[in-house]
Amino acid sequence: MALGKDNLAESVSVLTQCQLDKFIQEYMIPLDLNPILPSKNEIIYPFRQGKFPLYTRVCNFANYRVPFSKFLIRVLWHFRVHLCQVNPFGLSRINHFEISCRALDQRPDLDVFRYFYEFITAGDWYTFAHRKGIPSPSGDERSSLKNWKDNFFWLDDRCLPAEIVWGFKDQTMSFDLGEGFVFNKELARALIDNKSPYPSSPRTSSFMGMSLFFLGPRG
Repeated sequence: MALGKDNLAESVSVLTQCQLDKFIQEYMIPLDLNPILPSKNEIIYPFRQGKFPLYTRVCNFANYRVPFSKFLIRVLWHFRVHLCQVNPFGLSRINHFEISCRALDQRPDLDVFRYFYEFITAGDWYTFAHRKGIPSPSGDERSSLKNWKDNFFWLDDRCLPAEIVWGFKDQTMSFDLGEGFVFNKELARALIDNKSPYPSSPRTSSFMGMSLFFLGPRG
């Protein structure tokens, strides 16, 4: 039976070593980050010491690579949520926004991103959804995605800053824009006027020109 939205504690990885090896090679996962399979009944949280779980769909759907972009890290830090808590749809919207800004020769702007997208819960996970009444900065995108919650592996957590931690649902999660919210309206209009569809398949070349984030050993 397919996993639903409220099953974080039930999600275990079904990746095989052969599949992981192929994935590591295809997406150039740095071997010095020690990617390894979870044990048979190991869920994603609590994390293993010094590790975090990386869903394969972060790369082959949301189109991210390791090291991660600085803008992605900034978004995660602002909303106080861990990478593995945001579903692939939310991550793909962050990625598409950043690429679209850079295609316009502009730096991705967090406030403009917040103007277009709101941070919401998606069962046990989180996502970023288009704000109602706001023109979309993107074209058509997929509305469903199968088999992503049971495809993850462990990676050394030194490729994320220490401030990126697990976000608990009982913490304050109010990110309303408020009456005094100010954002770059020119950039927002340019993104609307030049909106593009999400790529049908990931493109490594999409990452050219991005600012990347990578940490050395912690401590």
